[in-house]
Amino acid sequence: MSTNTLDRDLQAFAIELFERSGGIADWPQTDQTGSVVVSPELAANARLPGEEFSMGTMAAPKSLHVGLASEFLDVAERVLNVGIPRQGSFCIQDRYLTSRDLTDRIARTFAWQNARAKCQAAEPAQAEYHLWTLLGSMRSEDVFEATFRFAVNVESRAVVEMPDFFQEPDVCSDVAGSPLNDAETYDIAVAEGKRRLIESSLDFVQRIEQRLKRDRKRLQDYYRALGREADGSKRRTAVASTPEEVAAKKRAVDLELRRKLAELNENYLMQATLRPVVVARVQMPALVVPITIQRKQAIRDYRLYWNSLMKKFEPLECSRCHCSTYSATFENDTVDLLCTRCAEGI
Repeated sequence: MSTNTLDRDLQAFAIELFERSGGIADWPQTDQTGSVVVSPELAANARLPGEEFSMGTMAAPKSLHVGLASEFLDVAERVLNVGIPRQGSFCIQDRYLTSRDLTDRIARTFAWQNARAKCQAAEPAQAEYHLWTLLGSMRSEDVFEATFRFAVNVESRAVVEMPDFFQEPDVCSDVAGSPLNDAETYDIAVAEGKRRLIESSLDFVQRIEQRLKRDRKRLQDYYRALGREADGSKRRTAVASTPEEVAAKKRAVDLELRRKLAELNENYLMQATLRPVVVARVQMPALVVPITIQRKQAIRDYRLYWNSLMKKFEPLECSRCHCSTYSATFENDTVDLLCTRCAEGI
């Protein structure tokens, strides 16, 4: 990436950062100085130069230096923490809900592997979701980071891959709603975030393991050579060492190798971190289809959700691993729903 392109990207980010935080930013050209006006609260809590200050890509007195080599990223983090809400409630009040019979669509969407299913008439409802954004990282002698975004249906607890909710034209703030209780779906979100972090970092972990294997072999080859040298049997001009001295040298080489290998393992130690960044509660119209599942003599009721944003049915949640699935197997007595992988053992 060229310097000019990086400067333009940082310029656009800085402008959006302060405007999304309730301020005003005017910075037409990257080779010139821009100006920012923010609220007194943001200026104080984010430790900005003041309520009014200049910014640019070059360092200057009493100006915010926007660059990767400056403290700009630290300033941006403080502004995000103070000025950007981490929680919020939104809704879509009205949506067209299909009036067609959904029985055939349910039969095409879901597979009931070992049970009979009886559907009832679809009912309109307001479905509630928590939209989670999580930041995951894997750190070793290198770093992998990724952002994960998904929705969790609060009632069904299924993970739903919805389109960008906030790009919908009829989204509005739900200021009259009850306080957001993200604990209702926190465990589901963390479990899903872990799965996605593991899957997305497979190539990264493989590269780290290959580097560790390579560096371990180099150490072992080097210290094996030192061990052979300590033997002294091939050194014609060397003064012959006693067996005790040879054994002591070999022990020293072996101890040093083990110490170096321990240091290497510590350097390559993999540390995984998953941190929730933003959660939003959204409500929108949906169709709910009550369905009765019969497994042998046991009966249990479930609810299927037809998502008005996706225009299709949402998956169901596995009772064991909490993964989403359209292929359901049920346990005998409890009629607990299992995904294909969890059902392999029954």
